[in-house]
Amino acid sequence: MGVVNRSMKAVRQGMKVRSHLRSSERLLHRATKVVRHAIQRRRQAWKGFRYRSRWTGWGVSMWKASAFVAAPRETRERSRLAKEFSASVAHAEMSRDRGCLLMPPNHFADMPEVIATCRQVFEDKGGRVGDDSATPAAESHLGGRRMKGDYLRNLLSNDDLRRYPRLVDFALSDAAMGMAASYLGTIPYLNRVDLLFSIARASDDKVSSQLFHVDPEGLTQVKFFINVFDVGDDAGPFTFIPADDTARIIRDVNVLRQQQGLAHQGRYLDEEITAVGASSAIVRVTGSGGSGVAVDTSRCLHMGSRVRPGSFRLCLYIQYCTTRERGNAFDIERYKGDPVRQFAVQHSAASAGGEVSAPHQMDN
Repeated sequence: MGVVNRSMKAVRQGMKVRSHLRSSERLLHRATKVVRHAIQRRRQAWKGFRYRSRWTGWGVSMWKASAFVAAPRETRERSRLAKEFSASVAHAEMSRDRGCLLMPPNHFADMPEVIATCRQVFEDKGGRVGDDSATPAAESHLGGRRMKGDYLRNLLSNDDLRRYPRLVDFALSDAAMGMAASYLGTIPYLNRVDLLFSIARASDDKVSSQLFHVDPEGLTQVKFFINVFDVGDDAGPFTFIPADDTARIIRDVNVLRQQQGLAHQGRYLDEEITAVGASSAIVRVTGSGGSGVAVDTSRCLHMGSRVRPGSFRLCLYIQYCTTRERGNAFDIERYKGDPVRQFAVQHSAASAGGEVSAPHQMDN
């Protein structure tokens, strides 16, 4: 009888211990959830502060001062080199007020060779011209990764850029880099070189980067969007609003949202653009292969990839940033001894081994 009593007591104690463990587990889960939500709220608040402050005079001054304090010697050297480089090479000028420059197919002398390389890469990855169901090879490092409901893919990996160095050479050429350095006032970080492949979505609703937005990287940046094949309205062309119009539109839409009691968000609906009378400011980058735009996507509202069934779009995408971002890892040794190109790629080594960051394509 004593053995039975002791056994029952042990069972009861075991059940109590298990109950306590479950209670502790629930408390830990709730505490973890609270902490996670607090971190998310803090990140969202910080992101909102960064976004809103970029559109104020004090905010611009603050972020410029912060960048200088973080690396004063490098900041000065990049600025000095940019002035010398911009003055010594032939390049077109982006409008500082408008934050953009539309480029015809013959804008760059070497564009035929660049476009031929892009088309070769597309074919090597399984693309078929005229077939909107064409897909990059599944084994491709980034091309095989589905993004945004499978309507947009990044085709190039770091390994691809080493196999096709012509694309990076173009991004660092006098004409291309000169344009970016002159507009930004510094030797920028070459952050991304990619081929963006867009096809039609299964549904007609617009999501993520199909809605107007500005990009989060830095105060200013320069992106090239160059059509690899002919692009008409059916191909969902890259679409933007120049910077001076963007500043007015964002201000007016935010006032409209406040009047309607709506919370701030980083995406802008077509209906909101229309409501503030700004539809006429929209620019669609259509044209033949080699045509495109250089645009400051930190200052210009933009969107794209609204591809209609039966069509597709492929564009060469190049990003120059004034801030260090996670992007491609380039072949740094290829540009050793060239101070301008070294400055543009030297920090990219930190991205080696990681996936390429594409914040402009994240669903938020």
